[in-house]
Amino acid sequence: MLCVSFIFSSPFLAVILTKAQGQKVKKMSVYFGGSRNPQNISYSQVRAVVYMVAAHSESVHVGCQLGADQAVISAAHSFTPLHIFTVAPQSSAPAHVLASVSTGHAVGHFSAGGQSAPIPARFLLRSIAAFQGCSQAVFFSPGAGSLAVARECVRSGLQVFAFQQEPPAPIPSCRGQWCITWFYGFQCWGWGTLPEPQEKQLSLFS
Repeated sequence: MLCVSFIFSSPFLAVILTKAQGQKVKKMSVYFGGSRNPQNISYSQVRAVVYMVAAHSESVHVGCQLGADQAVISAAHSFTPLHIFTVAPQSSAPAHVLASVSTGHAVGHFSAGGQSAPIPARFLLRSIAAFQGCSQAVFFSPGAGSLAVARECVRSGLQVFAFQQEPPAPIPSCRGQWCITWFYGFQCWGWGTLPEPQEKQLSLFS
């Protein structure tokens, strides 16, 4: 079933509210993630989205992998506060991370259980650390690993968006569906939660 969301996530609404109420609107930090396969990533799309977000957000949070992470780092490092989270010590971090460090951006080393811990678990814990303090999460061509991170984002109350041609697979263990929406002026997919089944609602009052 296809749904369309009219929740418009845009800094322009914040500007209107600021002028109307005479108050400052707190900027939001945004977490980025997605496929680790560079072939799945549209670098021009990533640059356009990150540029718009960076122009209006407090900071960009991202991991250290190839693919989506690398594209975000490349797009954001020259014009926004950038917080990169890596499971490797800085001395052995990937070249694109080291290049960003040289420009003065923050890199947080999160061991996530150390070298003996399973890689998927380490990446998931690293990603959870990375989206702390963010209000929105954006994924480019998310696969199973990214959707596991999206699940934790939903559970933590973040708005979740995805960029790819077709709707992504459902976020595991989350009741909801992908809807067409807008993020900073770009059409994308947004995760919308569904109400609990009626029998479950009734059980809360029994």
